[in-house]
Amino acid sequence: MRRKSKKLIKMQKGNMNKTLNYFLAIFLLQLFISSCSNTKYLQEGELLYVGGKIKVVDTLVSRAERKKLHKEQQLLIRPKPNSKILGLRIKLFFYNISGTPKREKGFRHWVHTKLGEPPVLFSQVDLDYKARLLENHSQNRGYFKSFATADSTRHGKKVTAEYMVNSGKQYRIKSIEFKNDSSALSKAIMATQDKSILKIGEAYNLEKIKLERERIDVLLKEKGFYYFGPDYLIIQVDSTVGNYQTKLIVKTKQETPEKAKKVYTIGKIIIYPNYSLKQNNRFVNQLKKDSIAIEHYNDFTIIDKEKLFNPRIFDR
Repeated sequence: MRRKSKKLIKMQKGNMNKTLNYFLAIFLLQLFISSCSNTKYLQEGELLYVGGKIKVVDTLVSRAERKKLHKEQQLLIRPKPNSKILGLRIKLFFYNISGTPKREKGFRHWVHTKLGEPPVLFSQVDLDYKARLLENHSQNRGYFKSFATADSTRHGKKVTAEYMVNSGKQYRIKSIEFKNDSSALSKAIMATQDKSILKIGEAYNLEKIKLERERIDVLLKEKGFYYFGPDYLIIQVDSTVGNYQTKLIVKTKQETPEKAKKVYTIGKIIIYPNYSLKQNNRFVNQLKKDSIAIEHYNDFTIIDKEKLFNPRIFDR
């Protein structure tokens, strides 16, 4: 009897597993069919955007360069189409079957907002703008003669954006010149030249030029040019110096204010050992006027009426 019972239980479990697998298969099949027909939920005139493709074409550019440029530019394509799981737009499916919930709570609202994802429509895609963006990115990477075109392909209610980038050959750095007008600021900039991140022979890269300006600014701050900023630096590009080569000229802008050109030095050093943020300016000014509170030690002016510390600790 026990053996028969065990056998019967195993048979029941097996039948249950088969039934579950059957229903799971039916559910997945329905999900697949529904996911494939997501476009039926679109309004009249609406088209579903299913992604963008970029093709970099130019015989002057090596295959490795084209592949690298393609990888960089693929990240610029926006908006992103509806996400896929195992090739199905499942999030869009949940968004569609849940409809528009009448209440901002409940299971239907949860499915619509948490599991669901609204359709990405082709009307959200600006082809001309994206083409200019890809063109601009190519030029910032040294492909100065690049141009891009955009088009689209429609299959039913689904649309794919297609971009063609003709990059041209990449320009490289032939020489780097730091302009010197004999001013203190110009000399300080010249002194940073040996640590430049721009290298002769490397490809032109706008992002690297921006980093070079920031690098120079940091070093100038350390030299006392307190009010200087990277925006006061300009790195001019001369692309007429050779075959696909550039000359970079580093100099300050004419509109750089005088205070940005000035070296600032340390003036008075006043120490308040018992200072509190709660103290107002009136209290501090009173301490300055109190001759008993003021003590001079080496380069320091110490305002310490209570004599809390030995002045020698400040030298340490």
